[in-house]
Amino acid sequence: MANPPGSSVAVTLTRTADTNAYTANDVIGAATDATAALTFAKMGQPNSVIQITSCSLEIDATALIASETTHRLYLYSVTPPSALADNVAWDLPSGDRASFLGYIDLGTVVDLGSTLWVETRGINKQLKLGASGSLFGYLTTAGGYTPTSARVYVITLHSVSV
Repeated sequence: MANPPGSSVAVTLTRTADTNAYTANDVIGAATDATAALTFAKMGQPNSVIQITSCSLEIDATALIASETTHRLYLYSVTPPSALADNVAWDLPSGDRASFLGYIDLGTVVDLGSTLWVETRGINKQLKLGASGSLFGYLTTAGGYTPTSARVYVITLHSVSV
């Protein structure tokens, strides 16, 4: 039997042009006055089941920031109704519960010289996609730190159809 078809979808996030400190579990986003939700477009067929096999996080920076630790990616079947913005504490309000699919812990970022990187393999998380066939998420920080202005994050999800 052939392997099921796979998908790799990358989302680029350029955070706000400020250096306001994050606290643990804050959402990282592109704006403080709009939703920070990410869209992983066309991860599979509408209403199908996929399995996320791995995830990578690339941060386009040349050095770790003091006290920067790990990140978490919260996943949803639709754009989260909560519309959390950058630098807001992540929460699972009642309006988000029906679309919440869980989360992926991304591990500790490693300094590779001109790029920061973390890759999480063997996730094997099964999810049912919504009507769009896309996944949605919030990237959060596990520890507090003061970010650089307009820092770029690239989050890539790899999956197979089940």
